[in-house]
Amino acid sequence: MENKVLIEENKQYRFDFSNLEYVLEIHNLISNVMLSDVDFITETNNEVLFIEYKNAGIKGASNPDAMLKKTKHEDFYKRIARKYYDSLLMFWACKGNEKELPIVYVLLIEHPLIDKKLRKILEMKIGKQLPIKLKGEKILREVLSNFKVYDLEEWRNNFPQIKITPVVMCD
Repeated sequence: MENKVLIEENKQYRFDFSNLEYVLEIHNLISNVMLSDVDFITETNNEVLFIEYKNAGIKGASNPDAMLKKTKHEDFYKRIARKYYDSLLMFWACKGNEKELPIVYVLLIEHPLIDKKLRKILEMKIGKQLPIKLKGEKILREVLSNFKVYDLEEWRNNFPQIKITPVVMCD
């Protein structure tokens, strides 16, 4: 049986996808090529979620303000967008989304100074880099339905079926 409880790369939070059919970590497939990837891809009853998690508010973060500075630069927007494009390529290569559900990309970002207003600005600036609701005569699939930037509270309100809890370390 596939493990659906995963710990993010900083080993501070546990993501529990047990209530869902699957969870993918694309980085296991692309470790030897120059592709970027989102942290997790999963499917709810009505959509596919691409999830990128950034947390500068963790205990022991070496430079928590670096994340805040990064969010003000075009390179950050492009890197977050590229993670989606490269992950989508690999997801489709693995025959992902055969049901053709809407795809939603969520940037889950935690930092004490990144408030709702700044998250909306990030959503707009990164969203301009993404093919949200791209339409055209020859485009047969919707490439991306929506892009959202959430903090943990907003995440819990929108995706209660995916639990995110702190990892408790024993000394």
